[in-house]
Amino acid sequence: MPAPVLGIDLGTTNCVVASMDRGRMTLLTDDMGQSLFPSVVTIGENDRIWTCREAVALGAAVPGRTAYAVKRLLGRWYDDEVVQRARNIYAYEIAKEPEGGGVLIKLGRHEYKPEQIAAQILKELRRQFERRFGTNPTEAVVTVPAYFNHTQREGTQRAAAEAGLEVLRLLNEPTAAALSLPESGTDEQIVAVYDFGGGTFDISIIRIQGRVYEVLATDGDTFLGGDDIDGLLCDELSREFYQATQVRLRNFPLSWYRLRDAAEKAKMELSHADHCSIYLPRLVGEESLVTEINRQRLETLARPLIERSLSICAQTLDAAGLTPVKLDQLVLVGGPTRMPMLRHMVQDFFQRSASPGVNPDTAVAEGAAREGAMLRQGSGALLLDVTPITLGINIAGNRLYPLIPRNTKIPVRKEHMFTTHRDAQTQARMVILQGDNPVASENTRLGEVILRNLRGYERFHSRIQVAFEIDANGILHVKAMDKDTGEERNCVIQDSFSPEGREVAGELPESESLAPAEERVGPTIAGPFRATELVDVLFFLHANRKTGRIELSSDGMSGTLWMIDGQITHAQTDYSKGLDAAGQLLDIGEGNYSFYESEHLGEPAEIDTPFEILVGHN
Repeated sequence: MPAPVLGIDLGTTNCVVASMDRGRMTLLTDDMGQSLFPSVVTIGENDRIWTCREAVALGAAVPGRTAYAVKRLLGRWYDDEVVQRARNIYAYEIAKEPEGGGVLIKLGRHEYKPEQIAAQILKELRRQFERRFGTNPTEAVVTVPAYFNHTQREGTQRAAAEAGLEVLRLLNEPTAAALSLPESGTDEQIVAVYDFGGGTFDISIIRIQGRVYEVLATDGDTFLGGDDIDGLLCDELSREFYQATQVRLRNFPLSWYRLRDAAEKAKMELSHADHCSIYLPRLVGEESLVTEINRQRLETLARPLIERSLSICAQTLDAAGLTPVKLDQLVLVGGPTRMPMLRHMVQDFFQRSASPGVNPDTAVAEGAAREGAMLRQGSGALLLDVTPITLGINIAGNRLYPLIPRNTKIPVRKEHMFTTHRDAQTQARMVILQGDNPVASENTRLGEVILRNLRGYERFHSRIQVAFEIDANGILHVKAMDKDTGEERNCVIQDSFSPEGREVAGELPESESLAPAEERVGPTIAGPFRATELVDVLFFLHANRKTGRIELSSDGMSGTLWMIDGQITHAQTDYSKGLDAAGQLLDIGEGNYSFYESEHLGEPAEIDTPFEILVGHN
């Protein structure tokens, strides 16, 4: 009999593994009956690799050779702000990959990529499952934060492949939690899944009807979770220790590791007690830490983080077009949701109690196992997900042009027409970006497509069609076509971890950049001159700070004026361009005009004459 499909919640702090066979859900437990497997790897003195609970025990002695919270580093560049924050708070060394600028984790004499550390954890989970149940699993549904970007998802897939697991589906954690709920039959329900884990936060609004799970909106923060609450408590305790001893604990990795462990245990204890004691003998030399923490002190530290998560929840509800009263259920996932203040604040925000019977530690893995069982039967749930982060390309001026905005339903195909940015331009480079920053170079670079044989027309005349398509597996397909020559280039984003894919997005040379071309749709306004004076039309566009192009035609002359924020910046006829062309067009006594509005036209101005003086020419 084949081994079941594993449902794996690969968490920042802990992992959970579940399987479902003939309708029966089973959780993997260790020899102590624990279903939470710490996401920790330690390199021993003889270069032996220790994982999970054994790694935690050994890590107290060798914190510099112990990797934890590696999930936060998956798919990151070394220069990312998140990585730099991690370097300042983690006891192990984080270095820069020589080629490509990725992340390396140094444990003793060895260097590992984050996905290699994750692979060691997954290998141990496989081994534990085989030892306990006597079958060797080779397939899995692995969960990831809904807000993971493309490279972070790739890192997860690579880790699973290195561990000998075929990933049948990467499942967003909030969606997996929703799959763990009892089926509602044909009744439609709208569920908010609030997932505050050890290292990441997600919120998804999901419509459920039968086996159809439609994500209406999702958002999150991949550096917000229980670890951050632990970190704030560590900072508080280290300040207290410094005031008593004048010793800075951050200068002592072993002491800091012990403090971090004590802070995590105190946070958990204060979920069901009003106060707890912390005693760390000989923390540094002969100096010990002896103190007491009450729940109110912890809640004061944690409140800003919880408020930050609720701000994201408000944005997500708005994106879904809903208010809290429109929800049918609230599902809380992640160990930190056991904190009384967190539960109270979240329930107040959503104006309802959390659904009972949901285990915040195991719900994600159980939902993944349920999906794995259905996929094995060939009848997985219909998951209508969304892309959590905007996808687009760079355009002139180092700007991001979004082709697939965040929270767009997938699978999806979007296309747009672009044009050249410079006269006689023969090459166009389209850098594929993921992110929501309007500055192109501030987003994640996934790859690029280059068209090399453009015909070198004047600017604005070439027609280059760019299409983005995300398939049902979340893989991005990109196609660029020169409509003049028929040249076509295709790209499938499956290996943004290659050195080329890890280059910083950067700013493109103007000679290779594109500008958006207007789609051939109807004009915003149009009409004959004789019915409406052209100068009146221009002053209307100027007063309303319009951006776009005005196409003018008469029996003897035709051409185009371009406006940015109500100012005429470019002009072109069949015979001339610039200020001369503007003068010729404004001299036309009668004819027809069509104004095509655009949000994205943004070129260095050729005409810098003030609008009032230029129009006065007529």
